[in-house]
Amino acid sequence: MKEIKYCCRCGKIISQIDTEDWYSHMSKKYCSDCRIKSDREKTAARVAALRKRKKIKDKFRDEQLVLLQQQNELLQKRIIQLREEIAHH
Repeated sequence: MKEIKYCCRCGKIISQIDTEDWYSHMSKKYCSDCRIKSDREKTAARVAALRKRKKIKDKFRDEQLVLLQQQNELLQKRIIQLREEIAHH
């Protein structure tokens, strides 16, 4: 086990096993400055992924809407044809 932990990004000493409890020591990866930067990067990546998923979902919804409109038009034409056939008989 490491007695001293260093920041994964900048290399600063972030924890010493003799000054902190074991769980706190083991869970640290970044210094306070790098943790803020890391959190911002993770948030930006998460938001970008969310926007990408939303864009894909919206595109699919729009395609389905166009197909439904086309189908509706065809059904309306068919209804008109059937009404005309009934009227002629």
